Amino acid sequence: MTPPGATRADPMPAGLAAAEADADSLTLTFADGRQRRLPFLWLRDHCACADCLHPETAQRLVDTFSLPADLAPEAIEADAEGLSVRWNDGHRSRHPYRHLAEALATPAEPALHLWRGDELAGGGPSVAYEAVMADDAGVADWLEAIHRDGFCFVEDVPPTAEDTEALARRIAYVRETIFGGFWVFSANMAHADTAYTTGTIGPHTDGTYVEDAPGLQLFHCLEFEGEGGESLLIDGFRVAADLKREDPEAYALLSRVEVPGQYLEAGVHLRAERPILRHDSAGRLVQVSFNNHDRAPFLLPEPEMSAFYRALGAFWRRLDEPGYQLRTHLDPGRALIFDNWRVLHGRLAYRGRRTLCGCYLNHEDFDSRRRVLAGRAA
Repeated sequence: MTPPGATRADPMPAGLAAAEADADSLTLTFADGRQRRLPFLWLRDHCACADCLHPETAQRLVDTFSLPADLAPEAIEADAEGLSVRWNDGHRSRHPYRHLAEALATPAEPALHLWRGDELAGGGPSVAYEAVMADDAGVADWLEAIHRDGFCFVEDVPPTAEDTEALARRIAYVRETIFGGFWVFSANMAHADTAYTTGTIGPHTDGTYVEDAPGLQLFHCLEFEGEGGESLLIDGFRVAADLKREDPEAYALLSRVEVPGQYLEAGVHLRAERPILRHDSAGRLVQVSFNNHDRAPFLLPEPEMSAFYRALGAFWRRLDEPGYQLRTHLDPGRALIFDNWRVLHGRLAYRGRRTLCGCYLNHEDFDSRRRVLAGRAA
């Protein structure tokens, strides 16, 4: 196939009908009518030959920045495995169809289940400790439940810190913070945080005062002798979706205004800023970041400050509505893990002795483990 004006390359992979080159790019036409234009620079930059892509590490070796400005193909050929391109700089690049498919594919993600507490049948998703510890298939089921619902219980966990930490490490390594790595704690004020008290803790996400808030959080109650202490879980994505539909101005403002959070104790002053509703470049909600306990002082121009408080109140009223809340006791033997970028948590006041253990995990490590296990199952 020789550019420009080539009309078809045979044989084509399943789903690819034609490949045509013009002065600037190669256009792939698929059997369903979709087309993707690949600029010549992109195509050369994604050469999969051993000189351009390390065969073991899959890291790019091509010197992207030394490619000539007038880069153009002299010939394009197709075979059963992929495309070969001879360039005017003398290089012959190789583009296996599977590489092109991976590069051009939009990863398919399972649909999220956005929930209210009063809609959850059976109190939410759960898996058995033995299943998670037995093999990777059990871990895969666990991670998919966390991804779908934002949280999952693990039943029949031995009530020890060692066994709970082993559970967490079925996903990834434990994240270190100023609170340590894997922690065992009670209401002893070991840190200047309401988690170390017996009082009520309102719905919140952790780490609003750090640049990269912890992705997942795991809790397991090792002992409880007392009364009260019911835990709250709220799907922040569901609250946000309802707010967007019912009060779009409030949603837009909470998506725009960067709210500072801070943590203070002797020798420590952590501070970070981001919107309560953080979106990616495609406009998708990727993180809810809200902790009224840790919100730092900040001042906007007066009209906008008033609008912010109105929007914040609209968000809070939904968090405070019992219908959105899942209320549960964290009893010994039942561990809870949740997505701290999505699910807000809180706790009612209690009396007595209560010892919890737990840890944070990074979001990227959770996502990596889930992708790897999903790929094995595919």
